[in-house]
Amino acid sequence: MNYMGGVRYYFAVLVFSALMLANDVYGRQKSGQGNSFEFSPQVSLALFTAENKLRGNVFGGEFTYHINKNVNPRPWMRMLNLNSIDLVFNYKNMGDVMLVSDPRSGLFGNTYALLAALNFTLLKNRYGELWAAPGLGIGYLGQTYFTNQNQLIGSHLNFASRMALKVATKISPSMKLSAGVDMLHFSNGAIRTPNHGINVSSVSLGLLKSLHSSGQAKPDSLEWKGGEEYAKHKFDFGVNIGRRGIFRSKEGLYKTGLYAGYNYRLNELLGLSSGLDAVYYHSIYEYNDQTYESLATSLDRWRVGLAVGPDIWMDRLAIMTKYGYYLHYNHFSPSGNNVKTYWTAGLKYYVLNWAAVQSKVYIHKTEADYLGFGIMLTP
Repeated sequence: MNYMGGVRYYFAVLVFSALMLANDVYGRQKSGQGNSFEFSPQVSLALFTAENKLRGNVFGGEFTYHINKNVNPRPWMRMLNLNSIDLVFNYKNMGDVMLVSDPRSGLFGNTYALLAALNFTLLKNRYGELWAAPGLGIGYLGQTYFTNQNQLIGSHLNFASRMALKVATKISPSMKLSAGVDMLHFSNGAIRTPNHGINVSSVSLGLLKSLHSSGQAKPDSLEWKGGEEYAKHKFDFGVNIGRRGIFRSKEGLYKTGLYAGYNYRLNELLGLSSGLDAVYYHSIYEYNDQTYESLATSLDRWRVGLAVGPDIWMDRLAIMTKYGYYLHYNHFSPSGNNVKTYWTAGLKYYVLNWAAVQSKVYIHKTEADYLGFGIMLTP
């Protein structure tokens, strides 16, 4: 399928979907605060990855189910101007994509992703709305290094993250026309290497259809009575374990991460925290390919850093991100440029007031070190 042929095909699908929905659009009463369904064909704008050049075009689309959150918003939802929590299925045909250094066809196969996203309003007037919709989920890529020797992807299953900006305008009482741009990223958190990952930016044009419910809850029955109580000051102690893949192997090297830090909650949505990160290497560098870990290579069992950053709270779920400086890291670098700073990002969910499950990824520059899973305790 050539580029213009692909454009015509996917937008023909869009027009067909519009005709299928149009028969019941007009004449319906205006929907209250129902959920909605969106279909958005997509065409790529650009493709890129670390240390490699890509060429080709990508066609695909998204099916999104919007779970409306305007009726009974929590405090953090009001602060974000949250419209909906979205369930997103994304498909991309990658058959035309090639590495400039390896111009084979079908190098990556098709991609599929299932994401959860937050959709919130940036601007709104009588003509329409501007939305932002960041999301996280799981992605599947059809080809890997172990199936056809491509240099970017080490596993079929990957983590998927997306940021989308959309404008939407109402074209009937129950339908909106949407247009947007987005960036979708696939990588596996270095669980298996190579792990350069793929980034695809796309443009979309879609239709959003409101779903009418048979009944509407009374406004006073929807009133939010209050949220989870939270402490302004607290200390966290966390532990996780994870594995970094050995390059061009299905084996891996294990690490354990420890964290101790202080948290200050500004409000229901935002907190600030700082603390010490310590990572224990179960295997250290021994001057062979099997223990070389690129920017994460260590000659010692331990590395220790101090990090600071915000937490974004959504009731019992928090998104963590921090930037840190190493107090001790005996890093082996063939070039002699030792790593002095790092990033961490992750999620924690409190199953009890004092105990949470967590996932946390450690990053050097733009390269993932390892992804750990564990617990966090708040005495």
